[in-house]
Amino acid sequence: MIALVGCTGTILRGESGEPCLDMANQAPAAPLIENPTANRIDVIAEQLTISLSAFSDPDESDTHAASEFEIWLAPSGAPVVRVWQATIEAADNLSTDKLTAVALADGVFDSGSTGLERWTNHIVRARYRDASGTCTAWSEWSEARAFRTDDGSSYLFEPQRIHTFHLDIPPESWDAIDAEARPPDCVPYKRNSYRGTLRFEDQVFENVGIRAKGGCGSSRHLNGKSAFKVNLSWDDPEEPGCPETRRLHGLKRFTFNNMVQDSTFMHETLGYMFYKRMGVPTPRTSYTRLYVNDQFWGMYLHVESLDRRFAARWFESNDGMMYEGTYWCDLIPDKIPPDTDGLYCFSRKFGTSACSTPSDYNLLAELIQAIDALPDGQFYPEIEQFFEFDTLLSSWAVDSIMAHWDGYEFRIMNNYRVYYDPGTSRWTLIPTGIDQTFKGDLEPFNVDGILARRCVQEADCEKAFADKLSQAIAIFEEMSLARRSEELRAQIMEHVMEDPRKEVGYNGFMSRVDTMLQWIDDRPARMRQHLRDRGF
Repeated sequence: MIALVGCTGTILRGESGEPCLDMANQAPAAPLIENPTANRIDVIAEQLTISLSAFSDPDESDTHAASEFEIWLAPSGAPVVRVWQATIEAADNLSTDKLTAVALADGVFDSGSTGLERWTNHIVRARYRDASGTCTAWSEWSEARAFRTDDGSSYLFEPQRIHTFHLDIPPESWDAIDAEARPPDCVPYKRNSYRGTLRFEDQVFENVGIRAKGGCGSSRHLNGKSAFKVNLSWDDPEEPGCPETRRLHGLKRFTFNNMVQDSTFMHETLGYMFYKRMGVPTPRTSYTRLYVNDQFWGMYLHVESLDRRFAARWFESNDGMMYEGTYWCDLIPDKIPPDTDGLYCFSRKFGTSACSTPSDYNLLAELIQAIDALPDGQFYPEIEQFFEFDTLLSSWAVDSIMAHWDGYEFRIMNNYRVYYDPGTSRWTLIPTGIDQTFKGDLEPFNVDGILARRCVQEADCEKAFADKLSQAIAIFEEMSLARRSEELRAQIMEHVMEDPRKEVGYNGFMSRVDTMLQWIDDRPARMRQHLRDRGF
């Protein structure tokens, strides 16, 4: 076929060279890409389906003759080289669905490509061709849709799968880890990492850094159910130079939570699910059977570590700074740490080793000073100039519904991080440590954290939170968390009962889950009563 450009589209001559007779044929509308959704960062090539909007043509009698799909490598956002393409013809007697939805197996990779590279930016585009007798025209290309391929870590967080990890801790590391396992009080506490081995399926990582984790409530000695953090790229002080970057299915840090304060073993799983539905940056989770020195240690929750790869999943740039606040640690001037190393209520999460980019507390100080500088009565919406405040309203609403008293907004002002995104020049609060949830009650407007407290002092901000809380209550109901809890109980019950270090028996586990199911059913009505009591 030889192409020529007509008045209204790309017109094709027939095989004989005769031009189309219907020169008034109009090209179809360019399709819209419906999947992958915009800026997806976890696309698994083998599971990718490229789906498009329905065929539309201004010539109503024209039919959908063909579709063309392309994927381009775009490491910096702009297309560099095409790596895959598919052309689907209606005349090929394929299902008509193939004209609007294809998998990679329906096309071919270009020369030199065997698949989509992991953790790499790509764009996809597509176009449609119509048929009008002997005349045909291609649409314009769709707007390109950017996505990033999965780094392999999705495998570790598949909700239906329970993985098994092994930690090998030699005696000299055992004693040192155990000595630091329990904080001396409910105050910030720095632990060191010690040499050990992580094993997963057929992969073995020697000389990883292992340390105990947990605050004054959840930490345990190694003769109990200690929680652990593991770093595959640990900077061993006894080894010269900087460590190589090692990853297991895309991850180099692992957090294994012991769930000792949660007799249902479900609070974190359900809670992070709820945050995510509300658009709050949220770590992924999965249940894990953990062995230590070849002994079954129990059922743990593998929680995604909040590192730079996590930041890349949620923010425009992962080159920013992240700080963690613990125990009565509010974003107020009195809490700004001096620019020296030490134990403060805030800690730096990036750039703390000699092998990473140096960091300090200057950005955190600027944030706190900017919050403090907002005059009374001019907090909202001015705060949105440098803070993702709608996200804060969402996490506050979720915390209220879950009765998360151990979070940022209420009482303790604990278990949160703030991240500065240099791509947007804005800060975001990220909730963590949500095992103390799904029980009891909190009055959502009776808050302590400065961001929430200043919000309820202004009518327009209080109204914005009330609206967000109403939205969150509706989503809470839509999520059917009671049904999901029943599914989780069926999935983990056998493993929980096998757990030799659990701090609850079978009857306690079953009873606590039943109590939580009733609490979930009652919660929407209780929260709406809180809104009415406040005049909303």
